[in-house]
Amino acid sequence: MIRVLVVDDDPMQLELLDRALSRDGFELRGVSSVETLEVEARQFEPELMLIDVNLPDIDPATVIQAARRGSRAHLVLYSAWEDSKLRGLARQFGADGYICKSESVFALGQRLRDMNRGGTDVSQ
Repeated sequence: MIRVLVVDDDPMQLELLDRALSRDGFELRGVSSVETLEVEARQFEPELMLIDVNLPDIDPATVIQAARRGSRAHLVLYSAWEDSKLRGLARQFGADGYICKSESVFALGQRLRDMNRGGTDVSQ
């Protein structure tokens, strides 16, 4: 079972991801703020972090830096931003991948498994 820590301020999004990915063999925990991110990452020890980079009142760099401090997990940026903007941000901050929120939750599990095995999708 792959442990995934999801960082998103939208409770409905956290619930949707939990339902979809739990059925797909993932163990999820969700946090909605940077303040709880580092603590939860140390306790849960995720293999992947799915990070919404569009949190209110905080810039993406701060969220990504907090994620790096709290864990050695693969970082996957997750946002409603357009593909090219999200890919550029992933490259800029050395994330392992990115997934647009518009992508089907059914494809999400496979993409996360690929990234957990060391695959990256930011070099394209």
